[in-house]
Amino acid sequence: AYATQYSPERVYMHYDKPVYSAGETVWFKAYVMNEVIPSGESKTLYVDWIDDKGNLLLHAVSPLVEAATNGQFEIPADYKGKILHVRAYSKWMLNFDTAFLYNKAIPVLTKNTTTNPAKNKPIPAIQFFPEGGDIIAGIPNKIAFKGNDQWGRPVNAKGIVVNSQRKTEDKIVTLHDGMGFFLLTPKEGLTYTAKWKDEKGVEYNKELPKAKSEGASLQVSIAGTNRVFNVTCSPGLASTMDTVHLIGTIYQHKAFKISRATSGPIKGSIPTTGLPSGILTITLFDKSWKPLAERITYINNNEYTFQPEMEVQRWGLNKRARNEIKITVPDSLLANLSISVTDAAIGADSSSNIISHLMLSSELKGDVYKPAYYFSSRSDSVNQHLDLVMLTHGWRRYNWGN
Repeated sequence: AYATQYSPERVYMHYDKPVYSAGETVWFKAYVMNEVIPSGESKTLYVDWIDDKGNLLLHAVSPLVEAATNGQFEIPADYKGKILHVRAYSKWMLNFDTAFLYNKAIPVLTKNTTTNPAKNKPIPAIQFFPEGGDIIAGIPNKIAFKGNDQWGRPVNAKGIVVNSQRKTEDKIVTLHDGMGFFLLTPKEGLTYTAKWKDEKGVEYNKELPKAKSEGASLQVSIAGTNRVFNVTCSPGLASTMDTVHLIGTIYQHKAFKISRATSGPIKGSIPTTGLPSGILTITLFDKSWKPLAERITYINNNEYTFQPEMEVQRWGLNKRARNEIKITVPDSLLANLSISVTDAAIGADSSSNIISHLMLSSELKGDVYKPAYYFSSRSDSVNQHLDLVMLTHGWRRYNWGN
């Protein structure tokens, strides 16, 4: 019912270049998606242009035709800020968490660019994310971590995890962009602390979340195109129920349902080749259908891409001369395209793109650092790095407790 009646929309905006100067015009084309197809519901897109102090410069209203629109914004000639914030949304998107509205910070070049080294000093921090949601005492736990500074940039961490008896439990080693994981089987009555260093050798201590005495651990691993799950219940929880349930949802639609007895191993393999690409949420319930643990994993079947062909039929090399470019898409495919042409000296921002935003970033709270990397290759290493993103980013569009 939620998927049918309350399916959320997502917005992506394509600009003519990645950086601007005061007085220039920002040209854009916007796309509105629902799940993996263009949205046919909303007819209007709202775009807020905001300065770096939070003041609204312009509230623009654009009509949507076939889930797309275009427009422009003239940056004031006397603009002194270094960042221009863009927020875009449909009226339907305001019914959901504002964290999922489209937000973009566009750099603006100014003549007087001064930096304050003391003010720009990075402040490293580390966060811990138990797989499934909680650390459970007495059973094996996989705990992911993410190190970053106050601007969200990755911080590589290296160290150890020690218990309150000063015994080393495991090592902390960054695997990719400040992220990694370690294994821990906590004991009742003990506390655990991460002793780690950043790239400059500065030492930090961070206490891990306290372990729950009862609960269940949900671990998911990648095995080719399948996802392998392993559920471990604490003895106290296992003695109070005979069955657990696993529900898999993608774009709020049910992908699978599995019920298993707690008397034996709770393991299994989930084939994913028939699923649409996106975030698969796997939720573990007790016999009364109360949620115990949740894990997200990314399914990438690559069905959302195609290779267009571009042919230049006429080059106009003189000022304001006519250029003719022919673009061919595969047969039986409907396409709605936008192309930006700008000075080659400006360069391009390759850290994100329309695929990484619509398929990944717009579905997660918080910033994903250089999301386009996770779609640059289908290699096992890239898939494992993407799984670290799944472990360290909470997906909370839908809360089972509601």
